[in-house]
Amino acid sequence: MALRDVDRSGRRPAAVAPADVLVIGGEPSARQAVVTGLTAEGFVVAAAADGAEGLRLLDGHRPAVVLLDLVLPDQSGLSVFRRIGARAAVPVVTVADAGNELDAVLSLEAGAADHVTRPIGNRELSARLRAVLRRSPHPPHPLSQAAPAGPIEAGPLVLDPQRRLATVRGRQLDLARKEFDLLALLAAEHDRVVTRTRCLEQLWPERSHGESRTLDTHIKRLRAKVEEDPAHPAHLLTVRGVGYRFRP
Repeated sequence: MALRDVDRSGRRPAAVAPADVLVIGGEPSARQAVVTGLTAEGFVVAAAADGAEGLRLLDGHRPAVVLLDLVLPDQSGLSVFRRIGARAAVPVVTVADAGNELDAVLSLEAGAADHVTRPIGNRELSARLRAVLRRSPHPPHPLSQAAPAGPIEAGPLVLDPQRRLATVRGRQLDLARKEFDLLALLAAEHDRVVTRTRCLEQLWPERSHGESRTLDTHIKRLRAKVEEDPAHPAHLLTVRGVGYRFRP
């Protein structure tokens, strides 16, 4: 699981990687369910129990989007919302109970990127967060890009997105455009699962039902070009029911 905790003394770990989503607040069991669901959808998630912890994590984790429960144990959710806006140009999606229309209106009028009501399914929440990220004018994380700009090295694989070149074990690969973009997406997230939904949204945004088979075909072609034994892949791994993972 990609959940990251902060030291209860308030000290951050020495090295903190970026998070796709920072989840702030919510009942502990509900917050854990959100973290588990978003992780299964391919997000990297940091979580905070209250507003003070959430604000501490904001700088260290550099999230792409914040999911903020407006009911917090230590302070007003709308107050934390305003403090987030003063500290970082990051979209905020607020959460409240279905009957709490006033908080929904106030947060949207204050500039929230979206508002969701409990209960919400993980797939719908994931889709809403990805929609927010597509609209964001400041995408801070490779989540919103099919191919990162910098060089990618993952085990025997080296990709240069700028020159559209890929080599494996020193051998240059002959890749079609979508094959390169898919390989770059998986390699950039190496050792983390990339969901089928994310692959389709980033590479085939206009997808139809048939595009799912297209994704499988592209994976099969990549294995034939990257793997020493395509029938028993060592790098392009299937995570059943979820998506794919590139193992260096």
